[in-house]
Amino acid sequence: MDYNSVVIATILTTAISNILMGLYANSPLILAPGMSDNAFFTYILVGAFAFTSQESLSIIFIVGLLFFLLTYFNVVDLLLRSIPVTLIKGMSAGVGFFLIFLGLKNGGIIVSSEGTIVALNNIFQPVPLTLLATLLVGLILFVRNVKGNFLLTIIFGVIISIALGVTDISSFSYSFIDLGSLEPFLFQLDFSGVLSMDYWVAVFSLLILVVFQNLGTQVSFLTSEQPKVLKRTLESNALSVMIAGLLGCSSTCTSAEGATGIAVGGRSGLTSFMVGVYFLFTVALIPFIALIPLAVISALLIIVGSLLAANNLKGINFDDFTEYFPAILMVLMMVLTFNIADGIGWGFILYTFIKVFSGDRQAVSKMMYGLTGIFILYFVLKFI
Repeated sequence: MDYNSVVIATILTTAISNILMGLYANSPLILAPGMSDNAFFTYILVGAFAFTSQESLSIIFIVGLLFFLLTYFNVVDLLLRSIPVTLIKGMSAGVGFFLIFLGLKNGGIIVSSEGTIVALNNIFQPVPLTLLATLLVGLILFVRNVKGNFLLTIIFGVIISIALGVTDISSFSYSFIDLGSLEPFLFQLDFSGVLSMDYWVAVFSLLILVVFQNLGTQVSFLTSEQPKVLKRTLESNALSVMIAGLLGCSSTCTSAEGATGIAVGGRSGLTSFMVGVYFLFTVALIPFIALIPLAVISALLIIVGSLLAANNLKGINFDDFTEYFPAILMVLMMVLTFNIADGIGWGFILYTFIKVFSGDRQAVSKMMYGLTGIFILYFVLKFI
């Protein structure tokens, strides 16, 4: 996909989504295309399934529609009450470790190896050095609670990347971006693969990621809010996923960074509304955004992934083997298979079987039995 198209689509999707969150849900939660969503689009939909960008966008649109219907008819609320906390926390922790692994890989710290699967790369090369320097500064700014630490980290990372030759500015010149570059992907949904099994396996995989990723994040942010507020925020989230597909962007999620707005006093939809408005002005900064190398973004992935993993691991019951074993395997399988949905499936199936055969059947709800059956079917259709 064209760089300008992707950036413009991301800006418009984020702006519209947050304005919608502010006006419809009156909530301070922030929506944006997430790192895990971007990774799913790139490495799973386009990479593993070999869908075109337009086919992938149609999958995102369908997932958003299904997410909205599940929320509107209170199925998501039923999921929240039926799925064990251990698995919900395990899913979020797994996404965190997935981001860490992705950051280390894209930042050149680890490389593939036939003998050991992965191996440590030469860290004294420009790209790994850029990541390590950016990561070190990012950690220092974060632990010292410096306001705007991520933005400052990016600026520092770009400077380091220029000094090490990772970013070339010799041909840089500022010019306002051509807004017409969005046309190849604006409302260009391709449903030609809708009758194939792979198409619906991909839909199911992304739906699992989108629903549980956002459910877990929003519940943690809105613990003191009424259920009606949660329903509206999830509906806004679902609509934003549909908007993302229409505009040519990866699916959106509730941003963990949005916690900063809540921490400084954001309590209403005015917070998310203003974020959406301000995001429109970032169109003028697109030429500068192109200067940010993947190594710098990877450093932020590692930090965000660590926070996500640590915050959710604490919610797993490590005093009960039947609770923590499925969660641990879920986390590991997300990373080792490089597929979030596959990892979630392992966790759900293991949890149900361990509970049943340990004699603790009452811990498994009817919904969990149903989801376990769906995941078994998912793996059967995927490999047979």
